Amino acid sequence: MKKNGFTLIEVIITILIIVVVTALALPYYFNAAESARMTEVVTLWGRNKNWVIGKEMTAQDADRFTNRLNKQVQLKYFTAEIICRTKEDTGEICWEAEFTQKNENAHARYKLVTTHNFVNLACVPVNDAGESFCRTRALDEKNPETIGNEKGYIIH
Repeated sequence: MKKNGFTLIEVIITILIIVVVTALALPYYFNAAESARMTEVVTLWGRNKNWVIGKEMTAQDADRFTNRLNKQVQLKYFTAEIICRTKEDTGEICWEAEFTQKNENAHARYKLVTTHNFVNLACVPVNDAGESFCRTRALDEKNPETIGNEKGYIIH
């Protein structure tokens, strides 16, 4: 009599292969999803940086710009804030943008910040997965830049 079906060993090996392939693919999936979410900020920054570079801003201007970014643009994955980051040279313009993830339970936690008066965009990691994510997008992953009192990687 011939039996149809799979043996227990065949089923276990198949499940094991699926688990290994999934474990290898998940980090790539998470990075691809975060890259897609990040494009929202990169696009917005690219559209607005030429308007902001070199302009003197008051606190009221910064508040208006923050409101415009959060209400009119309606960022889906980030919140935006224009902040005054203390500079070594007191004559240097202090205003920069900071984009924080809305999803506090994201696998890779990071924030995106502008540097050098909106000229560059940097990724500042918040957790270990964020560190790995930021490094993979960095122009120079071996030399992080100090941004305020944090370490970040220039991405554009």
